[in-house]
Amino acid sequence: MAETVRVERRDGIAVVTIDNPPVNALDEATLEALGVAATEVAGDREVRAVILTGAGGKALAAGADLNELKEALGNRAEMEHHVGITRPVFAAWWGIEVPVIAAVDGSAAGGGLEFALACDLIVANREAKLGFPEARLGLIPGAGGTQRLPRRVGSATALQLLALGKLVDAETAQRLGLVDVVAEGPALAEAETLAAKLAAMPGKAVRGAKRAVRIAAELPLEQGLDAERELFLDLAMTADAAEGAAAFLERRPAEFRHR
Repeated sequence: MAETVRVERRDGIAVVTIDNPPVNALDEATLEALGVAATEVAGDREVRAVILTGAGGKALAAGADLNELKEALGNRAEMEHHVGITRPVFAAWWGIEVPVIAAVDGSAAGGGLEFALACDLIVANREAKLGFPEARLGLIPGAGGTQRLPRRVGSATALQLLALGKLVDAETAQRLGLVDVVAEGPALAEAETLAAKLAAMPGKAVRGAKRAVRIAAELPLEQGLDAERELFLDLAMTADAAEGAAAFLERRPAEFRHR
């Protein structure tokens, strides 16, 4: 894994940090390392929540390295190569079964916001700026931004953000539905608190909830209800479900073993 990406684990939480000064640009080496990190945490059954953050406090990630992008513009083969390495990495993060929290200290713009949208929850500090400036460069997002943004904020709001290329502050982003939590202090600290709460819950139930919500966004209602039924029945067979019911009836804290 490239030195620009670090993975730390503690108490069922994996913290993945992009450290590519000065603004954590997603160059090819960093993208490759982020793909490896996604595979690593997805395969670790001890991990029950994941945090994605950027070092330095300036940005979660700055998106594509503009020097690399400038050289590729006008060359379709090179641009296809760029999209070809970016999309699978974001898809790998989107496919992680446990909740993934993006902690935005500073900014999440362009590809950085696309990366945040590939997570489940976005926590931003009050100083954060978020948006897609690509239109100002004669482009649109090319790694899922135009598809995931409308699913979060609705088509009309998404069009304004995309077509005008403007960045919004954290409080505005929260009103629009783009940010889930605005942190009074560092976003990473708030994300760690949230991740700890998620990791303390029965792991299979949390994964089932995430899967059910994803299905609701992808399938018609009747198919979604069928999928929910199967998820519910599978969870009803788990040891944690039995422990949860017993603890409730016995008025004691549950001791979940995530199985």
